[in-house]
Amino acid sequence: MTQKNMVLSLYKQGSLLLLGMIALVLCTPQLGNAQVFRYPESSKQSSLMPFFVENMSAVRITEFIFEPLVTKNKRGDIEGVLAYSWTPTPDGLGITFKLRQGVKWHDGRPFTARDVVFTVKAAQDRKTLFNSKSKYRFIKSVQAIGDYQVQFRFIQPKKKPEELFNFKIIPAHAFKSTAIKRLDKFNRRPIGTGPYKVEEAALRVTKLVKFDGYWGRASIRGVEMIHTPDSSEQINLLKYSGQGSGVQAVIFIPPKNLSIFENSDTVVLEPYHTVSWWYLAFNHKNKGLSDVKVRQAIAMAMDREELLGAHLGQGDILSGPFTESSPYYNFDVEAREQDLDEAKSLLDQAGYRMKRGVRTKGRTKLTLDFVLNKDLPNSQQLALSIQAQLKQIGVDVKTTFVDAALYQEKVFNRKQFDLTMNVWSFNEIEDIFPLFRTGAPSNYISYSNKAIDAKLDESRRESDYKAHKEIMMNLHQMLNEDLPYVFLWSLDIYSGLSRQLKDIFIQPYYYYSFFKDWSLK
Repeated sequence: MTQKNMVLSLYKQGSLLLLGMIALVLCTPQLGNAQVFRYPESSKQSSLMPFFVENMSAVRITEFIFEPLVTKNKRGDIEGVLAYSWTPTPDGLGITFKLRQGVKWHDGRPFTARDVVFTVKAAQDRKTLFNSKSKYRFIKSVQAIGDYQVQFRFIQPKKKPEELFNFKIIPAHAFKSTAIKRLDKFNRRPIGTGPYKVEEAALRVTKLVKFDGYWGRASIRGVEMIHTPDSSEQINLLKYSGQGSGVQAVIFIPPKNLSIFENSDTVVLEPYHTVSWWYLAFNHKNKGLSDVKVRQAIAMAMDREELLGAHLGQGDILSGPFTESSPYYNFDVEAREQDLDEAKSLLDQAGYRMKRGVRTKGRTKLTLDFVLNKDLPNSQQLALSIQAQLKQIGVDVKTTFVDAALYQEKVFNRKQFDLTMNVWSFNEIEDIFPLFRTGAPSNYISYSNKAIDAKLDESRRESDYKAHKEIMMNLHQMLNEDLPYVFLWSLDIYSGLSRQLKDIFIQPYYYYSFFKDWSLK
């Protein structure tokens, strides 16, 4: 009897108990999936193409698929991946990499120096549009020397230049030109040199399988990323981490759920150190929000300690665009504390008076459209609390929650918002140039300040570390005063991991860089 006929027969007999048991068997992965690592993500990946990764879901899953020339090892030292050795020039203006031989792309084609050259030229092509183009700007030229050597020259001298080559390499043969579009089929079905290749990229589940031709080793047979926006559902899946229907990791455990796993026999809590911070962004095309006094008033109306503790847990309240672990964080700049009287005074100075419960100046009302990605953790509760706090000073906030795709289109592309809240996540260095430079790729808030532009340009030109650090600390202070964003907080984050996992090492920001060393009982 087929499974379908069996279920129908049981249903006709009215045996609900047996029906439920059979449904459980049919829905549970069988023994063949025992070596599949499964984890949920709150957001769908923006792309599977390294250039176009614009959320952390995409950053993490591309770690399985693609590889860089070098990476930082578990001690924080640079080690080779696709390159096995490198020689910087004495003047700091160049470097030559020797590439690993015998590496294959997922379609079986050999990896060569041509792919490295193509990656850089595609990234620098004016028609290839993506947010992190700045990380390739330091390269003046790139040249293949045979099949397994690549020589780079820089615009200006670099100390320890090898640290700048952790970007992912893409295959030259998969593209017709260096002008790469977001709608290219490669973005959905990519090929890399990493330990896992894409088997299926569906709306809810992305499945990867171990690449048999991988040059290194990988222990776990497959990976499944499951789009799971509801954090409670993620927690429930982790509770069943030892069963086929559960997951083996949840990247961010909400603080309210930490106690569930503190004494768990099946799950261990691991601190996850990352360079990221939350912010409330202003659309500077809004006439009211273009006034710095209005922005300062909104910042003074917010009780960030209360918002953090009530909705997200523990973390650091920030006074600028760096985390406290950053070498650029300026501890002399104090974070604003809530002061409603000062906030009201600032609005008075800006000419906004209360009129029917809303601050108004001429025809301009401080009625603001607050657009949020509903996949952002606790976004609805946070938005309602911010709405209540701003109402106390006469700022009327209308909240709109949209899915990730519409949020990208509405906020980043069309700029149809007044306020939004989001998170910037960085690798080892917090590069704020793309966020605040006039016309820069990630400056979706239409912010422009000539003094800030000049200081950002200076930061790009300065090669001396101490001088560069001083510039960045000055920028911290300047941005605190001008407030393109309200800088909110960085979080203390814990991941939940199944005790079935062994040899775990979580790399900050990238998370799964060393997944090939993990094993699963």
